[in-house]
Amino acid sequence: MDLDDILALAETTPSPLELARARRVARTVQSQHDLSLSEGYQIIVDTDLADPLTWDADEATRVTRAAQLAKQGTVTWLFGDGRTERFERLSWSDEMAMIVGHAPGTLRLTPRALFELVHPADVERVLAAARTAWEQGRPDEIGFRVVQPGGSIRHVYCHLELLTDAGRPVGVIATGEDITALELARQEQRRLAVRSRMLGADPAVRDVLTGLQTRGYVIDEVDRARRTTGGALIVVATEPATRLPDAPLTDEDRDQLTAEIARTLRTVVGDDVTSGLVGSGSWGLLLAPRDDAETAETLAARIVDKFRNHLFSVRQKPLRLNTSAGVVHFGNDIPDTGFDLLVDGEHAARDAHRNATAVKVLEQPVAERERTDRCRRRIRRAVAANRFALYAQPIIDLGLNQVARHEILLRVRSDTGEPVAPWAFLDMAERVGEILSVDKWVIDHALELIGRGAQTSHYQVNISGKSLADPGLLAFVTEAIHRHHVKPECLTFEITETALIENRNEAVAFATGIREVGCHLALDDFGTGYGALAQLKYLPVDLVKIDGAFIVDLCRSPADRAVVSALVELCHTLGIRVAAEYVQDQETLDLLRAAEVDFAQGYQIGRPEPITVGQEEVQSIELELRLPPQQTAMG
Repeated sequence: MDLDDILALAETTPSPLELARARRVARTVQSQHDLSLSEGYQIIVDTDLADPLTWDADEATRVTRAAQLAKQGTVTWLFGDGRTERFERLSWSDEMAMIVGHAPGTLRLTPRALFELVHPADVERVLAAARTAWEQGRPDEIGFRVVQPGGSIRHVYCHLELLTDAGRPVGVIATGEDITALELARQEQRRLAVRSRMLGADPAVRDVLTGLQTRGYVIDEVDRARRTTGGALIVVATEPATRLPDAPLTDEDRDQLTAEIARTLRTVVGDDVTSGLVGSGSWGLLLAPRDDAETAETLAARIVDKFRNHLFSVRQKPLRLNTSAGVVHFGNDIPDTGFDLLVDGEHAARDAHRNATAVKVLEQPVAERERTDRCRRRIRRAVAANRFALYAQPIIDLGLNQVARHEILLRVRSDTGEPVAPWAFLDMAERVGEILSVDKWVIDHALELIGRGAQTSHYQVNISGKSLADPGLLAFVTEAIHRHHVKPECLTFEITETALIENRNEAVAFATGIREVGCHLALDDFGTGYGALAQLKYLPVDLVKIDGAFIVDLCRSPADRAVVSALVELCHTLGIRVAAEYVQDQETLDLLRAAEVDFAQGYQIGRPEPITVGQEEVQSIELELRLPPQQTAMG
């Protein structure tokens, strides 16, 4: 477009549509102008033909006008002649008044009123920033919170500048804006970054030793399948076919064997099938429905054949496995739980072993009454036949830096007489209501061992939280203490699985009674059970054991370190001592000592060993019935 085009355009008469549009724009501008005047806004000029930062006006006016254009507010504080701190004039713009929650002209601004608007926690910082800007004669900036009249909190960011007259400082002007939305977004970003850094893998999903899913995860997946698609559950039972000639298998040997079995299982089924260690020497696999009805049976037979013909190695010596499998088919929306189906599969695998067959197939779950009766008979036979063993594991006193206690762990003897980890057995006993008989066996035999020993220090016996519902438990324990001549002041009773406490009143009665006898009380698996913190209020606890889920990855997990530190501070504040389980290395031990944990135990301190009355005397023995860590074959 050249000059002739511009002149021709200027001579053009506007059309009726263009004239109507111009009138609408004029009415809109007039309306906005009238509204601004009614709300108390001072209209400086109708149009800004000059740069507001360079036009001929005083410094405060220029800053205020620039703030208005940027939709910011200002607070102007002028002092007398600049040589005293005598207040002369304090004012703010309408925008600043609205930022702090006041309508323009409704608040008489004084220094006291101004600082009462600032959040109490930020007043000193704001004063310090203003004082620094004034004394050093340079601009500054600060973010702080203000409290609006209704109590709402807003975040404000201010630039502080000196006002001068002929080179002399005469006051301070603060240009501020409401950055609440921006600050909340920043806080959320920081929170998400911290949460991402702190968030670790769920220990209930993947078993550390085998790399497969845990028992709890497999049960949950079976529960999911029975509510949706149905499927088939395979349980494979393995145990050494022969004993090693030189010595029975140790915990370390079983860990090595378990890891090798897991690798072999993975080569058969791959990584897409849900599979995991569901008991000592027991493996569970979940299959979704297939078109081929023989899929589950065929896979089970293939696993059994692979295990039977594979030559495993322990201590560089060959070892073969007795292997059998049970298959349970189930439909969707059945009343049986994932745990029920797992028990059916375990029983089917045991039946296959007894009948010298590779696989036993159940076309549907077993009736509930039959399943429960069979579980109870199995537990009662184990108790009656004394098919248990007690192992001792040392515990170090981190304050003294020496072994001061021993924890006695329960083992269940397999069909071949080998002591194996009891966690699946105890899980079954608790679910079918037979844990009390196991607890009583442990209490009686543990106190017998203590009574036959020197009783030179302290001993600790653990009781399942579910057993506390029995009103006769206190009398049983008291009678056993007297019968075995055990000093009650040398005993601490530790409640395991505190989330399973069924009757709070009975638990309190037992805790109170056992304290009156002269014994102490402790809580196990602290930090994971529901209501654990509440139990510290009403149970007279002397010791807690932080759950091993917070300890095994302590060196690599900031979240675990934060939890351990907080729990130690909480317990020590309440006068409770703290123990940590599953300590696997020296670095973890050093971190626990730095966190002021009182006791530690785990493979770094010593592995469990069979206990005998004639063993070397120790300062203290801790007797415990508990679920061993699932990242090991034996606990």
